[in-house]
Amino acid sequence: MVFFNSDTHLKIELPIKQLNIMHNLCDKSNPYETGGILIGSYSGDNFTAHISEITNSPDDSVKKKTQFKRGINGLQIKLDTLWKDNQYYLGEWHYHPNSSPTPSRSDIEQMLSLSHDKKLNCPEPILIILGGNKDNWL
Repeated sequence: MVFFNSDTHLKIELPIKQLNIMHNLCDKSNPYETGGILIGSYSGDNFTAHISEITNSPDDSVKKKTQFKRGINGLQIKLDTLWKDNQYYLGEWHYHPNSSPTPSRSDIEQMLSLSHDKKLNCPEPILIILGGNKDNWL
């Protein structure tokens, strides 16, 4: 799948395999929210983000019916290892069970906070929100 942000002219490539993994994780988590991080690389001109991997929620994540707080256990080691292969943190994904994939105020605030985090070195993190359920993904 390819998404295009006309404001930033960024193209985001999400392989169907990764989307299917997200759907499977969402289905297993329903009726609770879940999520993880997006890992991949950018094209040479930085106008295309290639998502190569999504992670499951770390075991210290908080999953509720209308709230998700992604934990951090194991992520730094994973990102440090992938960095050597030119694979980087690109952003976040999460699930709004049986609901709209519209970002909440806390989703927007989280992304703004991440964009200013110097340790992440990701001034424009990507956010993918899945909604609905296995009978009707949104």
